[in-house]
Amino acid sequence: MAPERRERMVDLSGSPVLDDHCHGFRVDDLLALDPLGWEDRLTMMGMCYLSSGQTDPRQAAQVRDLRDGTVFALTARRWLAGYLGSEATSSAVTEARTAAFTADPRAYVAALMAHQQIAAVIADEGFPQPTVTRAEFERDLGTTVAADGTVQGARVYRVARIEPWIAELQERDLTWPEFEAGFEERLDEAAVDPLLVGYKSIIAYRTGLDVGRPSAAEAAGAYAEWRAAGWPKDRGPGKTVRDHLLRSTLRACRRHDRVMHLHVGGGDPDIVLAHVRPQDVFELLHDHMDQPIVLIHGGYPWMAEAAYIASILPFVYIDLSEFLPWASLGVDRELEMVLGAVPSGKVLYGSDEASEPEVFWVSARLTREALERVLGAAVERDHLTLDEALRIGRGVLAANSARLHGIELP
Repeated sequence: MAPERRERMVDLSGSPVLDDHCHGFRVDDLLALDPLGWEDRLTMMGMCYLSSGQTDPRQAAQVRDLRDGTVFALTARRWLAGYLGSEATSSAVTEARTAAFTADPRAYVAALMAHQQIAAVIADEGFPQPTVTRAEFERDLGTTVAADGTVQGARVYRVARIEPWIAELQERDLTWPEFEAGFEERLDEAAVDPLLVGYKSIIAYRTGLDVGRPSAAEAAGAYAEWRAAGWPKDRGPGKTVRDHLLRSTLRACRRHDRVMHLHVGGGDPDIVLAHVRPQDVFELLHDHMDQPIVLIHGGYPWMAEAAYIASILPFVYIDLSEFLPWASLGVDRELEMVLGAVPSGKVLYGSDEASEPEVFWVSARLTREALERVLGAAVERDHLTLDEALRIGRGVLAANSARLHGIELP
């Protein structure tokens, strides 16, 4: 059952969606989770509880107790009730959702994606671990690819995250030349895949975004100290090594004509919160002004900083995930600020789906409607013509990301 739709001056209902930042899942893993907790996992708090590996039952109970006072959760429940044809109560939606999902999980997910016209997704392979491969994710989204290359459903593109490679190489206890060579090999091997559109770093979770300019000798010396100390997870010598490897990754982006995705802003409880603001990464961005770098999460909750940086550095792009969908009532205000300050061709839609497949559906609908409201208001205020507003909205939903990443949408 389709949700009721209000008439809009700017109508983006026919526009496809390209989700530029999400995380893969395995249907079997989702089916193994407590079906009564699926609404908890839709919320940002619930998703972060899961992604940071928390197990404290008292914290889990608090996540559940707070759910029904969370605007996003209440919105998602009511919208999904309309989609599923159930009453808008937790028990009724859970019953309808569980029945539909367990009956044919891949068909259920494929229908969610098709209903919101999600044509393609770009998956960050770093979470969960072990990596959900592109083929696995495509299969569990219900996507099929015919022998002639015809795709039915949402195509999956890859972003390779560098931190799992670092952890893997640490386990082998290599010398610095061996470690560095192994890292470079992984960068080059990943780029052989034409469906790899970029590299990703979550250095904000490890040592912070204030990335220095270590020399080769400084990186080698820091590596020896870090290895001898047992790889401590702090801002000691490991920071120098990670800073060096991130700059190596940016060179690989140039070498292989790929895009750099960089986590900027808040995240789950493991984030190094004192060093994750957009201003912290400005030196690195300034050093690579002619390279496409996407600020994943748009620096949320410091989006004004990210918008300022993207307004002055030509190749800095803003991804809206995390802010979308979980900012909820605050979405229109921040969208208006970002679109007012940043060239709209550098603003990319993403959902940051990392828990349940319904996040794809709710996020795409919420974003489409928010863009219609914000751009409609711009038309009413004579800032945009209707055609300009439609072009901007379609760009944010899909065209901008497709152009940046070299993706051909159907």
